[in-house]
Amino acid sequence: MPVTKTKKVIPAEPPHQLKKNQAMAWAKERLSDPNTIIVDVETTGLLTRDPETKIVSLSMINHKGQVILTSLVNPERPIPLDSQKIHGIEDRDVKDCMPWSVIGDIASMLMKDKHLVCYNAGFDVHLMVHLFGKYGIPVPDFEVSCAMEMYSQFVGEWSKSKGDYKWQKLPHLAYGSAHDSLVDCQSTLLLMKKMVGDFSDEPETESISLDF
Repeated sequence: MPVTKTKKVIPAEPPHQLKKNQAMAWAKERLSDPNTIIVDVETTGLLTRDPETKIVSLSMINHKGQVILTSLVNPERPIPLDSQKIHGIEDRDVKDCMPWSVIGDIASMLMKDKHLVCYNAGFDVHLMVHLFGKYGIPVPDFEVSCAMEMYSQFVGEWSKSKGDYKWQKLPHLAYGSAHDSLVDCQSTLLLMKKMVGDFSDEPETESISLDF
């Protein structure tokens, strides 16, 4: 029998208000949950392009914005110039810092039984778990959700070619430089607050790139 090709079905755009309400409910739940930890990392590059990608900065804050952990990390390898231009972290900045074998062990303990929120969780969490395995650090039990996916759903800009919502850049809402892991954590928290109608902080117009 001849093989018949099935036509790829591209999902239709869902009712935006329903999806926006779901994104708002997600933000409200995460902001009210003391187990929520907002996490961001800066790296030597992209794991998909470089299997030796390492973390050079890690920050964690809780649902109230209190800092749980923020630290530069010695990647034990040179930081490529392209990456230095993105986050501004140079080899000399991390040469005397603790390596992932120490910082990762602390992060693993802090993550246990928590709900991690990251802006592009597929990048941050995937790399952290990868490095846990590489360094023999136990991978803790935790839940995770992606603030970028939920904010993109909140905005509702539909991509017909993608068959899903277009990814949105993280607005630069916190004081400090974009691509600073702590500043990006704080911007993510402020963005979640604005998703639920908390406009007590004035946003800035700058945005950071999606080239994490």
